[in-house]
Amino acid sequence: MEYRSLPRYGDRISTIGVGAGSLKEATSQEIKDIVSYGMEQGINLIDTVMSDTSAAEPIAQALKGQRDEMIMQMHLGAVYPKGIYSKTRVLSKLQRGFEQELKKYGTDYADIGIIHCVDEVRDFEKIMSDCIFDYARKLKQDGVIRYLGFSSHSADICRRFIETGEIDIFMFSLNAAYDFKPSRGKLALSHERVELYRECEKRGIGVTVMKPYGGGQLLNAKTSPFRRSMTISQCIQYALDRPAVLSCLPGVRSRADLEDVLKYYSTSGEDRDYSFIGSLPHRDIQGACIYCNHCQPCPSGIDIGSVNKYLDLAKAGDELAKDHYMKLSKNAHDCIECGVCEENCPFHVNIRGRMLEAKNYFDKLR
Repeated sequence: MEYRSLPRYGDRISTIGVGAGSLKEATSQEIKDIVSYGMEQGINLIDTVMSDTSAAEPIAQALKGQRDEMIMQMHLGAVYPKGIYSKTRVLSKLQRGFEQELKKYGTDYADIGIIHCVDEVRDFEKIMSDCIFDYARKLKQDGVIRYLGFSSHSADICRRFIETGEIDIFMFSLNAAYDFKPSRGKLALSHERVELYRECEKRGIGVTVMKPYGGGQLLNAKTSPFRRSMTISQCIQYALDRPAVLSCLPGVRSRADLEDVLKYYSTSGEDRDYSFIGSLPHRDIQGACIYCNHCQPCPSGIDIGSVNKYLDLAKAGDELAKDHYMKLSKNAHDCIECGVCEENCPFHVNIRGRMLEAKNYFDKLR
């Protein structure tokens, strides 16, 4: 196992952690075995957000007697009425939900307190104006959370949080599909995202990574926007090579999944190499959305990249993607089919068709 230190505090965090979102596919005993096996291998980070609470009790049982050996990343605003995930920005519900989370895991503190899934400016402003950020800051002052953070898919939102000067760490959707954009006939790293990682490194802010495989899409040539598959080791290496990144938190469904991730440590540098991405010409990814948002601005105010991302994640089996899509202030229902986005898109994506697909897909899930 390899470890990286949280810059301001020195705590060592395993470069691979456990994302609990897919554990519900395992039995209670299997979940306990997965967590115990991970800890035996040196994993000391787990993120607890999940689509329902079925995995919570087995995780708590696995951690009994060794809670202090695991860094628990818990979310403020991820709540589970009747055991099913939902997101709230109502302070009283958020407070009650977080208290229930602590109780559920038999602990009185969270190592990392994450303000959950902030992707829009309106949402960020609500968090700041409705005392949610003040509540999170007070939890840190009182020692109920050790490190204050947030989770987001948006580089702009990340910068807004960072400018508060209060952030220790955050969870970010990070992989090659999200980071690259078209440049001079090929693909190049997004300047905005590269500068975000460098700014975090400069300020001593750590990053934990969600979606290192892009919801599994990058592992399959048929679903990858690159039209070429990446291996688990390439995806992990890519994320860990970004400045400020401390750990990757892929979702695991079984011990076999976790073993596959941990094979990263025994692979060669050649097996981890992902440099082929930089040489991909446009034609290799024509028609595939890589969420670069070069299609913007949308006259209807739709975050087209996010709509496409949540559609792809939902189709790949990410059960939280539906809720995130539904929480967008504007979504595919607001599309007026003007086609301005398609004129701007460097990959010639049929965006109007994608908006219709998203509308129909999520309508069926309501």
